[in-house]
Amino acid sequence: MLFREKFKTNSSRLQNWDYSSEAVYFITIVTKNRKSIFGAIEGGKMILNENGKIIEKELLKSIKIRKNWFFHNWIIMPNHIHLLVEIQNTVVSNNMETPHHIVETHCSASTSSISTTENNISDVSLSTSARETHCSAPLQDQTGSGFSRKPNSISSFVAIFKSITTKQINDVESICQTNYHDHIVRNYKMFEKIYDYIKHNPISWETDSLK
Repeated sequence: MLFREKFKTNSSRLQNWDYSSEAVYFITIVTKNRKSIFGAIEGGKMILNENGKIIEKELLKSIKIRKNWFFHNWIIMPNHIHLLVEIQNTVVSNNMETPHHIVETHCSASTSSISTTENNISDVSLSTSARETHCSAPLQDQTGSGFSRKPNSISSFVAIFKSITTKQINDVESICQTNYHDHIVRNYKMFEKIYDYIKHNPISWETDSLK
């Protein structure tokens, strides 16, 4: 299942992987004690409350300011956030820098050709290595023999995002779990599955493993 190893305290992240490097990442951030503090599902749609609107505002800011990050898809659920993010290298062409997409385009990911009958992504293994599967990861990236948060990395983004939103919503106690989940998306088939899973997350809320 997608969250079979959910919320372990130890990190099983892909060793020696630079989480600021070019790749597509599936990121999940979950609220503390899985409390539904961002809104509610009504009629198969996510209705944001004031907290959820703060989360949405900060995500939109992140999309705007992170020029070499491409947010293919994302959703705010009552007690968690899913993000499908591509960190891109810049390619210099005719004295202009343009992003190079690893996975072919947002448009093809959202066409009607994608199956809407396979919404349960738990039917598909996300494993590409035993140490990589949508793991519980602390807010730090491994570099060399020590740990640090590398600028423009997944952990740096999550730490900043949590800090900013916590300050606006609660100001004191963290609103999210210490760890977060990440998975490196290795192929387009899995990209489509995850994209579709995020898109249809609200209508499958009643059977969601994070509920």
